[in-house]
Amino acid sequence: MTRLLARMIVNTRYEDLSPVTVKAAELALYDWVGCAMVSGQTEKAAKMARVAAAEGAQGGALVFADGKRTSPHWAAFANGASHAVELDDVHMASIIHGGIVICPTALSVAEQSRASGKKLIEGLVVGFDVAYRIGEAIAKTHYLMWHSTGTVATFGAAAAAAKIMGLDEDQTCWALGNAASQAAGIWEYLKFGDDTKLLHSGKAAMNGLLAASLAREGFTGSDTGIEGERGFLATMSGSSNPAAVNWDAMTRDLGKKFKVDENGYKLHACCRHGHVSIDNALRLIQQHGIRADQVKAVRVQMNRNSCDTLGDSDPVSPYKAKFSLAFFMATCFLHRKVGMEAFTDDRLRDPAMRAFMKKVSYLENPEYTRNYPRLWTASLEVELQDGQVLSTQGDLPYGDPATELPIPLFEQKALDMMGSVVGADRARGLLAAMQQLPEVGDVSRIFDGYPYR
Repeated sequence: MTRLLARMIVNTRYEDLSPVTVKAAELALYDWVGCAMVSGQTEKAAKMARVAAAEGAQGGALVFADGKRTSPHWAAFANGASHAVELDDVHMASIIHGGIVICPTALSVAEQSRASGKKLIEGLVVGFDVAYRIGEAIAKTHYLMWHSTGTVATFGAAAAAAKIMGLDEDQTCWALGNAASQAAGIWEYLKFGDDTKLLHSGKAAMNGLLAASLAREGFTGSDTGIEGERGFLATMSGSSNPAAVNWDAMTRDLGKKFKVDENGYKLHACCRHGHVSIDNALRLIQQHGIRADQVKAVRVQMNRNSCDTLGDSDPVSPYKAKFSLAFFMATCFLHRKVGMEAFTDDRLRDPAMRAFMKKVSYLENPEYTRNYPRLWTASLEVELQDGQVLSTQGDLPYGDPATELPIPLFEQKALDMMGSVVGADRARGLLAAMQQLPEVGDVSRIFDGYPYR
């Protein structure tokens, strides 16, 4: 399996990619850049940027949080903080936020080597493909204990870096093998909402790049690191039974269809587990003109993983609120939107919010759990004060390609995020450049002068 993936990485060429895949890679990049810029304004990102800057490393790779250039490894690490505002992409079947790991890795290597836009696209395509194929193979059991973005996306970073560096098949195998030995990311941080989640994305990017850099120097790694008896899948699938691994997910249409085409994008600034429920609530509110004071109770059914992830009904911080179903529902009914502006101390302390949150309950639906992660079904029941009960259900969130991918909305999302940092005119120029990436001769020039102060 490791060698099959390595062969696909080496053999993938821009000229063989469909226009749909090229556009999907461009969308992945500009959506991530918007997230990286606005996340770079947070204190979490500043902490990671300060650590990177303290190393004094020389290089041409940009850190969005402070506008400094450093080595690709430290830029990839610092730009992993692009997860801070929870507006980054997610692939539902693998449960991975690919952009926050693969994009910073690919961009940092491409900037350092002054690669072309076409070469950057190649790196992005194979990076997303490798990560999502491996992730999809073990998502159902792996995600219970491991944060897939921190673990599986390490392979995507290694693949992207290996491609842009031009490694051969053996070197790419070594890179994947050594990525397997660095993949980590446990869920315990979620108990109090620690900064650790950003360490997962930053280190996955840095570790994947390190694996590729070592392989370029002839540093060997296991060429069965993924599928071996003591390899990644055997140890991280959550089961000793080989049947727990969906091997077909890794090989089906390998090198013919690319997983970046399946990438989904967020319109709500919080954990993806809550997005179907948010879509459900906003839909009912719009259809029936529901006011918050009309609501007696809100009852939600979800899969087990979503229940476990979103079960905090009394979040102690704005960051913890990003994983609170009760907070999401209160925000929907009181403010009609779950954007970045929702997650503040003032909103969290608002008595009206706190009162509404007590009306929200949830439970696991075993059928939804059986169908997860192929489907992320959630159902919503709203009981009004007059006794009327309204209900709705959804299987996947708005913004997933299996439902609808509203490209103009994501273009505007990127413009809004970038514009909040560099201004509307600069944002339009940057978006145009990333939407014409195949025409770019030197990727390092795209962000010349950033942050334009």
